[in-house]
This record gives sequence, structure tokens and C-alpha cells, in this order.
Amino acid sequence: MAWLEKSPAYYRFYNGTMRLTESGSGMPVGEKLNIRTGFFESASFEDIGKVLRSGSDMDFAEMSREEFIRETEDARSYYLRGEGPIFEIYARINAIYDNAETGERTIDAEQVLALCRRTFRMWGAEAARRAAGQSPAFQCAPVGGR
Repeated sequence: MAWLEKSPAYYRFYNGTMRLTESGSGMPVGEKLNIRTGFFESASFEDIGKVLRSGSDMDFAEMSREEFIRETEDARSYYLRGEGPIFEIYARINAIYDNAETGERTIDAEQVLALCRRTFRMWGAEAARRAAGQSPAFQCAPVGGR
């Protein structure tokens, strides 16, 4: 298996994302987005091998951290529905794109990225809350798309 050129490394993984880091022993370990829950889960050795040996496979492409955040939030927005602040922000992002499609406005990429960073942090905070045994701050459900 190839070693990571940098750690952490970010990848597109099928219709989600994956983040790889090196363990204390130098082996790659990863977390992949579960598009049915919105949370990251441990990646299997097999999944890690797929992204590290991907070559030109479009299902597995290395990304920058900013692209990783955008693609993670795009997947969450597309595959999940719920109520609360995170989903209100997704509605704002969708409105930005809808206005651009109708010609009312252009897309402010920095604004969209700032909103995606915000929801990304909110998901991280929610994962930490749940890992600490606290009750969920929101519920969401998977859907087939928009």
C-alpha cells in the first residue's frame, strides 16, 4: 500500500468523502462520511487501499481541505433532511445556487465556503456531543436526493 504524501489527506470516496491520517506506527488510518447519518466513521483497510491505489478512478480523487469541506457538506445537504440550524444553512446555500440559476445573482463562492465551514464545524460539535453521551441536538434522516 502507498504511504501518505501528507497527513491529513482528503479524498472523494464514491458519493462522500474520506480523511486519512498516519497512525503512530506510520500506517494510514481513515474516517469516511456515512451519507445515511452525516457522521464520519472508521474506514476499513480495504477502503483506505482503494483511495491510495486509485490512479485515475473518478470515484476516488485527492482534494484540498477546502474541497473536502465543500464536498462533505454538499453530500450531507443532498442525502439528509432534518430541522435545525444546520439544515437552515443548507437552505441558504441552496437559495444562493437557485438565485444564480435564475440569473438574479452570481454565486459568491467565498460566502458559500464560509457557510459550509460553519456547518462542518456544527457537525463536528454534534459528533463530540453524542460521543460524550449527551442527547442529540437534532435528528436527521437519509433521503435519495433533493
